[in-house]
Amino acid sequence: MLKTDRAATCAFILLSMSCITYAGELRLNNGAILPGELASIGDKTLVWKADKIGDVTVSKSDVIDLQTSSRTGVEIAPQQEPQKNCLVSVLESVWSMDCAEHTTEPVTYATLRSLPPDNQSSGKFSIALDLDRGANPSDEVDVDMHAKWLRPTHRHTVELSVDYETSDNDTTEDQADTSYQYDLLRDRGWFWYGRVRYYRDKFEALQQAYSAGAGIGREFTPVDALTLTLQGGPMGIYFQYEGRGWFTEPAAAMRTTMAWDTPWYGIKLSHSSEFGYVFDIDDGYILQTKSGLTFPLYEGLIAEVRLDYDRSGVNAIDGSDYDTEWVLGLGYTW
Repeated sequence: MLKTDRAATCAFILLSMSCITYAGELRLNNGAILPGELASIGDKTLVWKADKIGDVTVSKSDVIDLQTSSRTGVEIAPQQEPQKNCLVSVLESVWSMDCAEHTTEPVTYATLRSLPPDNQSSGKFSIALDLDRGANPSDEVDVDMHAKWLRPTHRHTVELSVDYETSDNDTTEDQADTSYQYDLLRDRGWFWYGRVRYYRDKFEALQQAYSAGAGIGREFTPVDALTLTLQGGPMGIYFQYEGRGWFTEPAAAMRTTMAWDTPWYGIKLSHSSEFGYVFDIDDGYILQTKSGLTFPLYEGLIAEVRLDYDRSGVNAIDGSDYDTEWVLGLGYTW
């Protein structure tokens, strides 16, 4: 009886030690089984800390099953920062992750690098007012909004900009620009897009324009916290030309954006530029840029300093072909 108890005790100790030693297990498509723990996950490979062997680099496409108790960071999607503190598991080549903030749906290895992110929304709204009550009273309001809704396979983006000014009861600035863009997200930051836009400037030769177009773009992050986007494609434009009425012409547009969350006190740097060209008009182009800094104030409240620059290939009503404006406003981000 004593020998039986001793044998049972030894078996229990050995089983406990094996559970402690072999907390995780990796099985590859060549039949190899490696007890150990997950050390890290890279772009196309993972590092497995195998017991009695050490670190082993394995292609993720070779993994059949993976069980681990170690949490690590994983790139969810090109449009999102890497998720931290994720518990990864693989069962019959189907990958799933349980991260600190959310749990993703099971996915195959082929789509691991673009796992569905959480449904997210982000945006910025700012307003600048200039009220002058002197010998020449004037009122100016500048409103800007940028909102984005990110979904697992697509993205919605809405932008609005209004600049209106009166002086001595006369309108001296009347400009509006609003657009909606739908992005169909692909792998490695590529996307197809469709975009509609309305543009108005009472004191430009191109006074109003409705446009719709489509094209291809790419978003990439060359360094941490810096996002660059480039897109371009053809469009059709229905526009009002000063003194000549309405026309419909083929055109094209190219757009670039940059967003950088600087490491200094939560300050963010942004820049956008858009170049549009009407084929059948000599020098029928317009270039618009916005470069700004936002400073956090409290919670989502911000202060914004921005330089807006517009340039067209044809002269405006007052004979100039460009406009530069500094904007200092308050806003809110989410």
